[in-house]
Amino acid sequence: MKPIKAIIIDDEPKLRKVLEIKLEKFCPEISLIGTGADIVEGFELISTLKPQLIFLDISMPGGSGFELLEKFKDIPFEVIFVTGFNDYVLDALKVSAVDYLLKPVITEDLIQAVGKAKARIANREKVQMYDVLKHNLNHIGEQDTRIAIPGTSAYDFIKISDIIRCEGWQKYTKIHLGDGTCIVSSYNIGMFRDMLENYDFYSTHKSHLINTSMITRYLKEGTVVMQDGSEVPVARRKKDEFSERILKGLLPK
Repeated sequence: MKPIKAIIIDDEPKLRKVLEIKLEKFCPEISLIGTGADIVEGFELISTLKPQLIFLDISMPGGSGFELLEKFKDIPFEVIFVTGFNDYVLDALKVSAVDYLLKPVITEDLIQAVGKAKARIANREKVQMYDVLKHNLNHIGEQDTRIAIPGTSAYDFIKISDIIRCEGWQKYTKIHLGDGTCIVSSYNIGMFRDMLENYDFYSTHKSHLINTSMITRYLKEGTVVMQDGSEVPVARRKKDEFSERILKGLLPK
């Protein structure tokens, strides 16, 4: 399993540093990608970095860890709560089968909690993949199909109709989406050609694969303008085929 992307949200700088050191020394499967001191920073980090695991303080100035979680409609990450209180809150965590660590954090407890989180993350990915498979079996050949895009440490599951274009980048592929975001996949662009060739995608160039339903203009010198305003080259050897196969199909009948 690839390293698990994690962040720490706690208002105590010393606790954050101690936890960071312990994770680096005793939990090599964890890749710490950010830390924050309150729920405002926490929300920003989660929204931006898309962690798989959060070490979350329960009691912080400006809002509790629970209030941070309430800001998300869905929670696609695992949480290990960190608290200095041994009270009724822990009872709620226990009956909910949620992991927690008491301050000061004991190394053995940390290792055990991370191990359980690792297993849950692996199972969650499998469950989501099976859900995607069930969905796709009912949408074969349609752009409503969802595709699993492997990144460096997790999968992103998105609708094919949300993809504007794919761009080869070194040994990776940049997936440009309709909402303006970009996902970098560990697959090379050849893998996406194979996966998307039956879903109205066309390879205009060795480094470019476009969703033909997202074409807005074609410039005669050999450039396709996509819905997001990006311009994609058409290789000279492909111009005739592109005009014959793709552009004629886009003309009103």
